[in-house]
Amino acid sequence: MHRVRAWKLHYPDLTVAREYIEELLREADVVHAHSQNSLFSVMVARRAKSLGAGVAIHFMAVDALANHPSIPVRTLGSLYGRMMTVYALRIADLKLSKSLRDVEILKSRYGTEDLHYVPDGVDRELLEMPSLEEEFRSRYGLRDNIVLFIGRLHPLKGVDVLLRAAPYVLEERRDVRFVFVGPGNAEPYVETARRSGVSDKVVFLGFVDERTKIGAIDSSTCLVLPSVCDYAEVYSLVISEAWARGKPVVASSVGEIPYRVKHMVNGILVPPRSPKALARAILMLLEDKTLTKELGLRGRRELKTWDEIARISLDLYRNITCQCRCATSKPLDQMWATEPVI
Repeated sequence: MHRVRAWKLHYPDLTVAREYIEELLREADVVHAHSQNSLFSVMVARRAKSLGAGVAIHFMAVDALANHPSIPVRTLGSLYGRMMTVYALRIADLKLSKSLRDVEILKSRYGTEDLHYVPDGVDRELLEMPSLEEEFRSRYGLRDNIVLFIGRLHPLKGVDVLLRAAPYVLEERRDVRFVFVGPGNAEPYVETARRSGVSDKVVFLGFVDERTKIGAIDSSTCLVLPSVCDYAEVYSLVISEAWARGKPVVASSVGEIPYRVKHMVNGILVPPRSPKALARAILMLLEDKTLTKELGLRGRRELKTWDEIARISLDLYRNITCQCRCATSKPLDQMWATEPVI
C-alpha cells in the first residue's frame, strides 16, 4: 500500500491527488482505477496512462444520482458524474462493470460497446462452512424469527422504512426480531423504533466481525435491503453473502438490485419507500418456509467464487498489457482536452 497526499473536499469522490508515485506507475503493467466518479482515481489513472501503463477502470453507479433525494446533489452531482464518465471512457483501455444496470446505461446512453461485466465473487469458505446459527443465537439470546438488515445506518439505505414496516409485521406475528448490523449512528433509529412502539423487537448490533455477520445471516429468515435510491445500491455484496448461505432477499427495486434479484425467482422486490409492501413481503416469507428455502437456494446457484473472478480478471489484464506498452503515450494536455458532455 502506498499513501499519497491529497486534498479531501466535503464529498469523498472529490478528493484531489496532490502527488503521484511516478516510479511505481512506470513499473506498472496495469493500473486499475476503482470508480469513474472518484476524481482521485481518474487523476491517477490519467497519469499512469501518460507513463505507458494500461488503464482499467471499474464503472460504478453511472448516472445514479438522477433520483437522489437531495436536489443539489441530484443536479450538480449528475452533471459532474456525466463529465467524469465521458472522460473515464476516453482513457480506459479496459472498461469494467460489476453491475448490469451500469452496462445497460453505458451502452444505451454513452454508445460504449467494449464493456466487460465482472461481478464481485464470494469466498469459497462462505459456501462451505457449517451453520453458525446456534452460536449467534446463544451469544445474543435471540430465539425469535429474525428479519435482518446489514449495511450502513444511513437514510439512503432505508433503515427508517424497515422500522416503519415493523409494526405491520408485528400485527400478524409477534415472534419476530428486527436485527440491524452495520456501522453508523443508531440513536435516531432507536428513537424511531420507540415512537413506533417496537423497541422491544428491534436490536442494533453495530459493526461486527465477519463470523458474527455470517451467524446473523444463518439465523435469519431473510435479508432486507430497503434502500431508497439508485445511488445507494451499486453492487450489493451482502446479497451475494445471503445467497451463499441459502437465504432469500427482500429488496427495494432500485439501482442494480432488480438486475440481480428477480421477483419470486430468487427473492422478492418491493417499491422503495413503501413500508406496507415491505411488510407484506416479509410476512410472506415468515409464513411460507418452503418458498423461503427455494428463493435462497436459487440465488446461491448464480454466484461465482473469487477464484473464478480472479481468473477472468487476469485474462482481461493480459489482453491490454502488451498493446498499451507498445503504444505511444499522449501528452497530458491532449488527454485532458475537453469534449462535449452527454
